[in-house]
Amino acid sequence: MMYQMPTIGFMAIGMLIAELTGGINLSIVAAANFNGIVIHVVLKSLTMGDTVNASNGQVYIALLIGLLACILIGFINGLLISKLKIPALLVTLGMSTLLQGLSILITMGYTISGFPEQITWFGVGEVIGIPVSIILFIVVVFVLHFILDRTVYGKQLYMTGANPEAARFSNVNTDKVIIVEYILSAFLSFFASMVMIGQMNSVKADYYESYVLIAVLATFLGGVKPTGGFGKLFGTVMASIILQLISTGLNLKRFDPYLVTAIWGSIIILVLFGREISNKILHKLRRSAK
Repeated sequence: MMYQMPTIGFMAIGMLIAELTGGINLSIVAAANFNGIVIHVVLKSLTMGDTVNASNGQVYIALLIGLLACILIGFINGLLISKLKIPALLVTLGMSTLLQGLSILITMGYTISGFPEQITWFGVGEVIGIPVSIILFIVVVFVLHFILDRTVYGKQLYMTGANPEAARFSNVNTDKVIIVEYILSAFLSFFASMVMIGQMNSVKADYYESYVLIAVLATFLGGVKPTGGFGKLFGTVMASIILQLISTGLNLKRFDPYLVTAIWGSIIILVLFGREISNKILHKLRRSAK
């Protein structure tokens, strides 16, 4: 469970960042799979096919190109959403479909395996008995906590989500804020991809597809406001841990994967329904108290 939780956690935090301005990032899983495929393709070309025995230098180049691919994906998402005002739902859904299509085209739909130890170490390695994926997750959470709560950019991000007009009147470049926001979200895809590659020692165009739903669910359970402006990292991290526990339990009980996906979807509907009803009740109580 400790090895698997960071994958959900990285994707949930990436989703949280996108939702802080009322958006969403449906391309988060497709970007992670595409990143893994790009890394493998680069390694294959650098090592003449002997990817397992790649040198450190070759691994660094492959990781850098994979990271740049994720940054480009986030930049395009942010650019289309901020400059052309296209709904984030449509942009990221289109990007997800594009990336999945490219991934299938490159891999012909097959599973690609054979990564060097320097990369699988991110998913299965340990440092003084602690999984590397957990250490990486904790470091990323602390860095993002600092960015969101202690920097000017973090304040501008929440302000843009709460009231974009007011943010613009306060001289906040909301377009730039949104572009950086989706680049940050894509960064989380990169980290999720590293853990996924390490644990599976392979990549495929449709790995972890249901995790988009789980990432959205984690943010809702973590108290993120879908319309933007409110959402805390700690709540999303705790929700990710709880969902990983549930997922592990369902897997141990050998539930059908399609039934598990249906369970995630029904929980989202119940959470939204419960939140809406409670908001209406609170609104009525406040009106009656006046």
